[in-house]
Amino acid sequence: MTTQTGGIRSGPATKLVGTIAMFMLPAQQVLVFVFLVIEPDRPLSDADSLYALGEFGWLWRAGAVVSGLGVLALALGLTASLAPGKRVKAAISTLVLGGLALMATGVFPTDPPLEDGTVGYTTAGVLHFVFGILGLVTLLVAVFLLQGVFKRDRRWSYASRPTRWLAWWLLAGVVLLLALPENTIPAGVVQRVVFIPEAIWGVWLAWRIRLAEPRRQGPIGRLEVGARPPHP
Repeated sequence: MTTQTGGIRSGPATKLVGTIAMFMLPAQQVLVFVFLVIEPDRPLSDADSLYALGEFGWLWRAGAVVSGLGVLALALGLTASLAPGKRVKAAISTLVLGGLALMATGVFPTDPPLEDGTVGYTTAGVLHFVFGILGLVTLLVAVFLLQGVFKRDRRWSYASRPTRWLAWWLLAGVVLLLALPENTIPAGVVQRVVFIPEAIWGVWLAWRIRLAEPRRQGPIGRLEVGARPPHP
């Protein structure tokens, strides 16, 4: 059975989207551990994107695209699960942009580092860098917006605090990646510490989308989340 509320459908289709997001979103981070086995000679301190330059580079690029699609599926599931509003629209829009940017980093691989560590000297390398930064920033903004959205939505209020913690954790990671002098902290270490919790958070939200009940109309016509219909 599918319930139609406010022009947004929630029901079996939403649960399917949540399931898709659960399995697709963490693909890139799961592959990082796979590469520890199939390319054990690459240092853990290297940026994850350098795996795209090896023999199995196609696998890393495919993982980035799949994870990006998982972010889009998460955005679609949240759209159907959250009470609509301007804040929700802004959060979902930035989340979609972050997912598209993540996919683009798989389409445009990074450059092999020169002796001085320089990358981004080809068109593909420049685009990889630009979309990588865009993905970092937009996903960070999306998480900050979502913590406020969750706080105002009665059915999702339990997700506000862990989302706020994740937002500040991601902000610290972005600062470490972008603001500190080069090689102060290896990029690969920061990426793993930052992106793995983000992937776990996304899987958790996708799982909650699968469990969420359809939204219903309140007794006075307002959209209420998880509200029971009035007694006759």
